[in-house]
Amino acid sequence: MVHKSEPAPFPNVWVGDCLSTCYPLASACIDLIYIDPPYFTKKNFDGFSDQWAGGRGAYLVWLEERITVLQRLLKPQGVFLLHLDWHAVHYAKVLCDKLFGDDAFQNELIWYYQTGGASKDRFSRKHDTILFYANGKKFYFDGTAIQIPRTAKAMKRAQCPTGARIKLTDTHKNPDDVLTIPALNPMATERNGYPTQKPLQLLETLILALCPPDGTVADFFCGSGTTLVAAKRLGRNYLGCDINPDAVALAHRRLAER
Repeated sequence: MVHKSEPAPFPNVWVGDCLSTCYPLASACIDLIYIDPPYFTKKNFDGFSDQWAGGRGAYLVWLEERITVLQRLLKPQGVFLLHLDWHAVHYAKVLCDKLFGDDAFQNELIWYYQTGGASKDRFSRKHDTILFYANGKKFYFDGTAIQIPRTAKAMKRAQCPTGARIKLTDTHKNPDDVLTIPALNPMATERNGYPTQKPLQLLETLILALCPPDGTVADFFCGSGTTLVAAKRLGRNYLGCDINPDAVALAHRRLAER
């Protein structure tokens, strides 16, 4: 998986576009692919542009080309996660259904956050969507790694001798499909200045649940490297790329600190 042009010390994290840099990689080599690509916001960010001359159609063609290449890299029990927001996620869902098949879709995960201001014109937009697809009929999922405590009310019902749906010893459960994890505010200690940085807690939750302990995590829109740092912290193998050299340099620095 080493890219010859990438400098040490992290030869598995390189500068380049997702489409071209994935072609040399072996098929069926990755357990979990998470991507956080441009959202079709029609804005320019520091380090990358999210404007599309051909509109939504051009954006979806661009996205399909890359997801098609990434799908080849997944192991038979691998998982693909596509992180978007309201701008284009519904169109991307239809696209991924076509590429992976309707039966491959497992969850529409909602990342709910309360960070930021409140809208005065509409309901405040406070969530992103992560589309979860399995590459085959079986896929890795470890719910015990991310279990949360059941409520006191649920445990009280468990004491009822009749009609209880859970045992008294069943004190934890898998999270539901709404992940309530704060976004990074400007004063957060892990904030590094990258405009679309995601919190480590979010990526660690996904990796713990969806990548085996000896598995490989990949992010081909890695930005400042949050996915890769989370994978390293959790002892997983990792690889990734980004078209922004400054972002990759930042990812290298963060990885060197872990």
